[in-house]
Amino acid sequence: MYIGPALEAFGFQRIIYGSSPSPLSHASSNAGDWYELARESFAELGVEQEGIDAVFFANAQRAFSSGSS
Repeated sequence: MYIGPALEAFGFQRIIYGSSPSPLSHASSNAGDWYELARESFAELGVEQEGIDAVFFANAQRAFSSGSS
């Protein structure tokens, strides 16, 4: 996974997790498997729980609720 370079470039505050596979991918994949793999990867890189929660929820909530009343 390319999580390390993304974290270095953007920080966990500006990353939103998405589980949809590439439309060109023919691999059968399970969203739950990708979620676990990503969580493990973030943990291995030393991202604390606050950062993991931001990537999987809080950043998207903030991005998609900004400007709405």
